[in-house]
Amino acid sequence: MLSKRKRLRALNWSIASSVALMLTVNVGTGCTQRPTGVPDGAVAITFSKAGGWAYCWLDTSIDLNRCRTYSSDGSRLYRFHHESDEDDVFLRYGGSGPVPRDQLRIDVVHSGQDFIWLENGEVLIPRNDFDNQKRLIDELMRARAKGAP
Repeated sequence: MLSKRKRLRALNWSIASSVALMLTVNVGTGCTQRPTGVPDGAVAITFSKAGGWAYCWLDTSIDLNRCRTYSSDGSRLYRFHHESDEDDVFLRYGGSGPVPRDQLRIDVVHSGQDFIWLENGEVLIPRNDFDNQKRLIDELMRARAKGAP
């Protein structure tokens, strides 16, 4: 009987911890509910205090990856002086060709408004600012290699 109580307490503790973690993640990103206009596949990311959303897909008509970022209220974010759909073409940091659809899983911890880090370690950079963003990612990669957090 006592062991059943211990297991039940451990189970309750585990459930409570999981719920607390999910609430912390949602509150920490500032995005608790996907706003109208943000695609269903978008994920909440923390590139500002209020949070935001990111969404990537494979555009098979041109064989390129596209990514879009949104503010916490669902407004589309554009790069300065690039307020068109050409703004959403993203290229691989390393390598060539598009990332396959099944590998376009966004790393919500490391992604930002200007680049998208994927769970498989790939990084996608906007085509219209590739060289500038590549230099930034180069610096981040060097810092990671040195063991910086």
